[in-house]
Amino acid sequence: MDIKSLRLFLGIIKHRSITKASRHLYIAQPALGLYLRRLEDELGVELVTRHARGVTPTAAGLKLAEHAERLISQMHYIKNELQNLRDTPSGPALVGLTHGTGQLLAAQLVKRIAIEYPDVSVCLRDSISESLAKMLNDGRLDLALCYAPSDDQDLRFKPIGKETLVLTYWKDSVTEKVPDEIQFKDLVDYPLILPSTKFEYRKLVDGFAEEIGVELNIVHEVESVQPIRYLIREGLGFSVGSIGAVKWEVESGHVGTARIVNPTPVRTLYLAENMSRPSSRAIEVVRDQLVALVAEVAHENPDILSVEGFELYEDQEQVD
Repeated sequence: MDIKSLRLFLGIIKHRSITKASRHLYIAQPALGLYLRRLEDELGVELVTRHARGVTPTAAGLKLAEHAERLISQMHYIKNELQNLRDTPSGPALVGLTHGTGQLLAAQLVKRIAIEYPDVSVCLRDSISESLAKMLNDGRLDLALCYAPSDDQDLRFKPIGKETLVLTYWKDSVTEKVPDEIQFKDLVDYPLILPSTKFEYRKLVDGFAEEIGVELNIVHEVESVQPIRYLIREGLGFSVGSIGAVKWEVESGHVGTARIVNPTPVRTLYLAENMSRPSSRAIEVVRDQLVALVAEVAHENPDILSVEGFELYEDQEQVD
């Protein structure tokens, strides 16, 4: 019995299924089942009851899970306490970012940490908000910037800004001039390329359309945000999204944008972290730099992000 076996066992208990747990833990199902059987053989008790729908923990399994959670938490605490004895922060910080404002921060975050805290290593992961929440919950991330808070009680989602969505298009692919500002109801005149309804901002856009009683002309629907820029470049349509996701194309003059009004679609940016897991000085300095960068982006790009009215720092200091 070791820490790895206990982590895997907790995953099985959490998902109530070896199959589901294997997907979330990124381990083959037969291997995960073998870990479970070895634990049961070593302890001499049945830890779960297996049935067609998955598994149910036995009394022994629940007791082991209780001890395992306490032990793993203590191991994290010991590791972080010892690391914090050093004069400078050190260790990893796993940060999740979504498309949008997060893309503007990535390079600067890594650069600043490398200069100011050379013993801290930042690992960036890019995904949709829902996936980032799962990774936070599973311990695969320490921090995340995302848009859709989950109802997981272990996760804290601190609102730190509001991001404006705009109409985007490839300038060389349009034959008529696009106005700098359009009414939301007039989006029906544009062939749109949007992500599927599993994406938070697609739900946001659909909600506004339903509220004012219009049906958007969605000509292409994709399962990832990245292909959208390639589709609009080929002249296959327009899109609605964050300027942050295409800022470099906008600055180079390739992508045009138009403000959307009445209503203006905005989404809240959250700093998310798992409060049930111990933090470290490395994570704390990365969190501080992340918040500082959000404030800077808002100051330099008020058309993209606003932090007015948000308490960015724990001590509730206001950002000038």
